[in-house]
Amino acid sequence: MPLTINLKPREKLILNGVVIENSGPMAKILIHTNAALLREKDVLPEEKATTPARRIYFAIQCQYLFAGKADLFFATIDQQLKAYAEAQPESRGMLAEIRRLLAEDQFYRALKTAKLLIQNEEEAAACGVPAPAGKPPAG
Repeated sequence: MPLTINLKPREKLILNGVVIENSGPMAKILIHTNAALLREKDVLPEEKATTPARRIYFAIQCQYLFAGKADLFFATIDQQLKAYAEAQPESRGMLAEIRRLLAEDQFYRALKTAKLLIQNEEEAAACGVPAPAGKPPAG
């Protein structure tokens, strides 16, 4: 059964590293094979990867969308996950889940879990808790 994507006018998605934009009215796209795709609303631009959780999300996003460059991103993801675990030990369960999903090449699900890290980080910040220290990705 194909995946159905409805694109609003001017909405973009990234499909296997290629940016696709709907230049007309509402469009319905059917994806019949396995593909790495991310809707515009789920794409985190590099300049917005400003917190440790966002840097984890960004690194996983790059791995997912640009699988041919895996060597560049796996080390960054590992480094970011280790730094986050050291700073936020209570997040180890969620981080272990991200590692498991990555090991199973379930990058989209890993992204969804990383999005929960971002939400937790934002909730903590709203309560006055600083984000864990972490190094920005090299590169």
